[in-house]
Amino acid sequence: MSHQPASDEMARQLRTAWFTYVDTIEPVRPALYGYCRRLTGDVWEAEDLLQETLLRGFGAIGRGDLHGDSSRVKDARAYLFRVATNLWIDQLRRNEVRFDREGVPEPSPTPEQAVATREAASQLFTQASPQQRAAIVLKDIFDFTAEEIAVMLSTSVGAVKSALHRGRTNLKKTPQQSHGSLRAPSRELIDRVVAAFNARDVDGITNLLLENVTLDVPGVGGERGKNMIWVRASLSHPSFRSEPLLYQGEWIFITWDEPGDERVLAGVTRFEEQDRAIARIREYVYCPETLNEVAAELGVKAAAQKYHQDPATLQRMIAASNLPWRNAV
Repeated sequence: MSHQPASDEMARQLRTAWFTYVDTIEPVRPALYGYCRRLTGDVWEAEDLLQETLLRGFGAIGRGDLHGDSSRVKDARAYLFRVATNLWIDQLRRNEVRFDREGVPEPSPTPEQAVATREAASQLFTQASPQQRAAIVLKDIFDFTAEEIAVMLSTSVGAVKSALHRGRTNLKKTPQQSHGSLRAPSRELIDRVVAAFNARDVDGITNLLLENVTLDVPGVGGERGKNMIWVRASLSHPSFRSEPLLYQGEWIFITWDEPGDERVLAGVTRFEEQDRAIARIREYVYCPETLNEVAAELGVKAAAQKYHQDPATLQRMIAASNLPWRNAV
């Protein structure tokens, strides 16, 4: 195979392939989010795990990790659940995460049933390895067979059955874990961002950004630098209004769409602060499951969202894609 240097055209082809992949696996996304949510116990970490799963799964296809018909799994759902499981187990091993233990009872249980469920779940997760925890969720929540779980965990059917031997009917939710170590912003900084946003003040927002601020829009892309397109794009919707929200102990930036009498949650944004300025932006605008969960906790509706922009916008974005470096290697 002759060597052809990477080019901006290759970047455009890769990005086209990425969104084709995203569209292909769209039917699997809600269940995959639910799985990641139960593994991590946290809305933000669930979305992080889901996005890393999608990226790792896409890269593995390009690299040919499961090349050959004998390596193929049943379907995209099994493939992505396997990737998510392995990523989560690796994360636990690296970080030595400590879990809180909490069982969730059936609707309207008796006090005795609630206590029994919590005790069973707590004991189970105290003793279980990460592989066993994953097996429990895969089997009890998502109805994978022992054979399918064995493939995902690269283990034997007997080992899976052993992990599922006790206490399955009482387990409804995996343990909660602590939130990530994001450098949460102060209320003062959030208030300044909200004021500038609602005033449609481009310079006001730009002045709150570090010179090398980074933007991450999960599943879609990102930018770097305080003159990023994101600032003007965020202000292009006249019906959008923002406000601060203390959510799970962290000040976040939420966007409402108010085209008329109806008010719906259109976006959720988290910031990292450094030197009293914004160092990182993480905008969950194309994360319907995350938006729906936050909206449900607020008792409001979330705007209907896709996993990426409309086709016309997407084509323009892809056409403008480039490699992340300027000079030849």
